[in-house]
Amino acid sequence: MKKSFKIYLIAALFSIFNFEFSISYAQDAVYNLIRRQYTVNTDGSIDIRYRKEIKLLRNRAITAYADKGETFILYNPAIDKLSINESYTLLPNGSRVQTPSNAFIDQLPGGCADCGRYNGLRERVVVHTGLEYNCIVVLDYTIHRQSSILNETIQLTEDCPVKRYDVIIDAPSDMDLNIVKQNCEGKFDELHDSHRFHLVASNIEQSIIDNYLPDNIYPSVTVSNGKEPRPTSDFEPLPIADNTIGELFVNDSLKFATAIRDYVTDYLHRVDIPMSLVDYKTVSAAETFRSGCGTAADLRELTVALLRYAGFRCQPTATGAIVTINENGHDLEYNLVALSKRPPRLDGVAVEDQRTIDVSRILEWNGQNIGGGYSKMALPTENGSLNIDPAFLTSVRTAPLKLRNCDEHYRYSITLPSQAKLVNPIDKTITKSGIGTMRVTVRQTGDGRIDVIRELNINVADGVVTKSLYKSFRKMMQEWKSYNSIIIKLN
Repeated sequence: MKKSFKIYLIAALFSIFNFEFSISYAQDAVYNLIRRQYTVNTDGSIDIRYRKEIKLLRNRAITAYADKGETFILYNPAIDKLSINESYTLLPNGSRVQTPSNAFIDQLPGGCADCGRYNGLRERVVVHTGLEYNCIVVLDYTIHRQSSILNETIQLTEDCPVKRYDVIIDAPSDMDLNIVKQNCEGKFDELHDSHRFHLVASNIEQSIIDNYLPDNIYPSVTVSNGKEPRPTSDFEPLPIADNTIGELFVNDSLKFATAIRDYVTDYLHRVDIPMSLVDYKTVSAAETFRSGCGTAADLRELTVALLRYAGFRCQPTATGAIVTINENGHDLEYNLVALSKRPPRLDGVAVEDQRTIDVSRILEWNGQNIGGGYSKMALPTENGSLNIDPAFLTSVRTAPLKLRNCDEHYRYSITLPSQAKLVNPIDKTITKSGIGTMRVTVRQTGDGRIDVIRELNINVADGVVTKSLYKSFRKMMQEWKSYNSIIIKLN
């Protein structure tokens, strides 16, 4: 009997530990199904149908995340008709709780509040009801859009796992469709059925919660029927901007062009909405300037219009403009990126793989009293330096990390108060194969000053730290960060 009791006790403990382990790693929710269906009609309209069936597993999915207990549907009443096909909650006992009529609330999207011409857009909030553990929220709606343009990128990864994801495209047989699949290897099957395109994805893992992720790491499908709105005018006079251009003028043409770009970036409000909501159309540059706001496309077009009105020859690009600058009698073309204060670069010249910084400065002691006769001074952070905060680097990471390679050299000579002594001399060098080298030297010289040398060379392939290199990279960043201050003893 005693032996049997021990066996039962061990089995019970094993069951408890297994239960705790499963709770620790449980998901908040799981999508049983997501279906997106786009139907291009012959009358120049498009029907967009969306269906989700999401099972809520934990309290946090019900109370902490509005996108689980609620759904937000963006639409434009000027071109869209929104219809709710089904909305209910299926309880674990099999009963169904229908979403009441007062749980459908139309409101102004938050991003449109600061731009008057988008005040007609709407966001329908569907407040799901009857939520409890293991319930399934079902929502099915259709947007009938008066537009002939289909240009969608569908990311298949969500913030919780997806058991099945369907992407369906229906269009007339004589209509051209351009479909691009990215990262769709593995459990992604393209069915050859009655639809023009039908992709079924199974068991998609949830999105990664990590910092410094590379772009485009998730599976996605981009579909386009090649139609575009009528382009805006190649040149639009902007007398409304005369005073602004006059204030921005400097004698250096490249600095002048950059100042115009920076003005748009700094002073005009960017409205981040899907361009499909406005039928992919932009407004005139004058209207964008007058209203002080616009979509990313509006602001890019305004940047080009301002440059041309200021007398520059430039051609629009997908990211900004190619601006012709005359230097010493020679016309040079510079790539100027809009919506970013990235320095201009000569067109056709590749972006350097490594950012190079070489700084040599004399600093006066500017420390803070930390008690006991000690003072601590943080070393300066130079513009353009590697901006990776080790506090955001988790101890375990499976996702790759994206950065820009660098070659940074700093030398500081710090003048100390009389009779002060360096407390923490440093002589540290770390070299990791496939990553680079870090060197920090801090010493007090014979004349009482502190000499600081900090060097960081990161050179990873394609600017991506892989899983196998991550721990070594994290350790190097922690060391680099920890040696960014000086402590002295004041006599």
